Amino acid sequence: MEPSERISVYRKRHEDLVHFFKMERGPVACTDIDGLMQTLIINHNPPDWRLFIDSSKMSLKALLLHNGNTLPSIPFGHSVHNK
Repeated sequence: MEPSERISVYRKRHEDLVHFFKMERGPVACTDIDGLMQTLIINHNPPDWRLFIDSSKMSLKALLLHNGNTLPSIPFGHSVHNK
């Protein structure tokens, strides 16, 4: 490793968000979207957001997308290996 190189490890950055999500028999879903938005310091005005669902034969993802695309997408549901 060169003196100008840095290594950063962020293995625990998700710990303050985990309690907003629950997993039951495979799917993971957010149980408190308002609380998640407050923790992320994002104003949650529901008309400003739209639901995006991406699915295939094997997986399902659900995201909230900001209508103005000025805020990041918020994942709130995920499942793999669906039948």
